[in-house]
Amino acid sequence: MQHIDNKLKQVDIKSIRFHHQMVRVDPAELRAVQRKMIRMLKNKRKYGGAHTETIHLKNCVPKHLRGEKVVVEAISDLFKKGILINKQSTGEQHCSLNTAKLREISETEND
Repeated sequence: MQHIDNKLKQVDIKSIRFHHQMVRVDPAELRAVQRKMIRMLKNKRKYGGAHTETIHLKNCVPKHLRGEKVVVEAISDLFKKGILINKQSTGEQHCSLNTAKLREISETEND
């Protein structure tokens, strides 16, 4: 009986993972989340050497979106664009706005 329960749990986990990978992110929602993150970092003056933990970027997003894929995609897209720079400090991932990308930052914020 326990063997059957374990197989059922494995099937459920696989279907959840498969379903999670199929979720599409709305580009408009992605840009809105990125604007909020950039504004939060600008208001806190997190440029270059001044940095904050990357997980704190989720605090500026509405509570109903904090666990959603759009937030993870927004953060990874900002890193890919070079708008956010990464700094590993005391075991946690920290980030700040890249001062070399000020034009892209203002374009993303005002888009």
